[in-house]
Amino acid sequence: MRSHTWKPRLRRSSAPLYAAIVDALAADISAGKLRGGDRLPTHRDLANAVGASLGTITRAYAEAERRGLVRSQVGSGTFVNGLMDGDAYSPMLDRSRIDLGPTAAPILSGDLGHCALTAALANLSSRADLGALSGYQSHGGTAAQRAAGARWLGTTGVVASPEEITVCSGAQHATAILLSTLATTTGVLVEELTYPGALSAAQWLRLPTHPVEIDEAGLVPEALAQACRSSRAKVLYCTPTNHNPTTSIMPIERRRAIVAICREYGVTILENGALAPLVPDAPPPLAALAPEATYYIGSLSKATVPALRVGFLRSPTEARHLLENAAAATVWSGSPLLAEIATQWINDGTAAAIRDARRREAAARQTIAAAILKGTPYRAHPTAYFLWMRIPEHRRAMEVIEQAAAQNVLLGPAHLFAARAGSAPNALRVSLAAAKSCNELERGLSILAKLLDGSPTSPWSVMP
Repeated sequence: MRSHTWKPRLRRSSAPLYAAIVDALAADISAGKLRGGDRLPTHRDLANAVGASLGTITRAYAEAERRGLVRSQVGSGTFVNGLMDGDAYSPMLDRSRIDLGPTAAPILSGDLGHCALTAALANLSSRADLGALSGYQSHGGTAAQRAAGARWLGTTGVVASPEEITVCSGAQHATAILLSTLATTTGVLVEELTYPGALSAAQWLRLPTHPVEIDEAGLVPEALAQACRSSRAKVLYCTPTNHNPTTSIMPIERRRAIVAICREYGVTILENGALAPLVPDAPPPLAALAPEATYYIGSLSKATVPALRVGFLRSPTEARHLLENAAAATVWSGSPLLAEIATQWINDGTAAAIRDARRREAAARQTIAAAILKGTPYRAHPTAYFLWMRIPEHRRAMEVIEQAAAQNVLLGPAHLFAARAGSAPNALRVSLAAAKSCNELERGLSILAKLLDGSPTSPWSVMP
């Protein structure tokens, strides 16, 4: 049991403040930010944190308890209720849950990724040079690893030499060292809906974020230019290919416009390409259009297996020494064992084969979703791991999330992706990849479809 200095990120809505607090509580429980048994702030502390009266907080906690989110113990406090410690992503649900929340596909027994990883580990255990792979290595990776990284990024259209590659411990590590190295106190320009890991890294580094409007084609050029002028930020973090959470793919004309604006205002681009390998025949990355101003973040985890925490960061050649220093300051040395597997898989074609299998599986699951959710508007491309669904105005996305959770189905709340506090859209991100099988996915989507087809319940009810 732990005390938690929880402060809600309140959504802008017409609902009463107490209701907005409960919605924020439910979203943070669903996201795993709060765990079972966590002690919530006292009524007075939370009232001070959000600028509310004690009566408002009392009503919020009472409503949260009625909805089964918390429990109160006289003399002890208010605690997050009925959650399971050890469930990393969705502590609201028991082990029979259907997980439609996270991005990455799991390693399933018998699939290509699982078999390849089993064989790779067995091979490593019998190698004569295992001792050498058990020590430290160069901060930014060996020459062979950097060459493999350049080859892997080349599959997404990034032209890079080994001298431009820094090996990282995954895309999140790459994001953190880039922000710490390149961003200043003016902050970071981000899409108004963006990858939560980037927001977490910026928050950890105490960097302000400046949300920029997006549409179905990605960043809106006029909005980006205005944000550059008003914020004076010199770093842009964006995902032009397979955007998370909307799955949008920025067309080439828009990419050229974004590059032109960044050049005009002297803005450095951090391009997240972690999900780009899933998209065949995507437009050229920003790194190909403006290599002198773009740092490209690639990894293997999303396209192969999540356990392969190896990322490749392409930068202008003169920046690599600075990035190696940042890598040394954060992890000192990545895992030589994982980097060796990554290098072998890239060089012998295993990584590409697993990526192709992931694409096929994603396409099959998108077909299932299209059949079950027929008539329900949403956005997705054919090989995306997830879909983006706006909820009609007469329904509340958090209501749907809670109703689904009551039936052991986890969904991704838009709250997680909103760069501007209080401005999360009334929407869901529905993962198709994390369900343990296509049959399980069908069951989960069928529950969601029934919830969406049903008439809205009272604002604060949860289905039994």
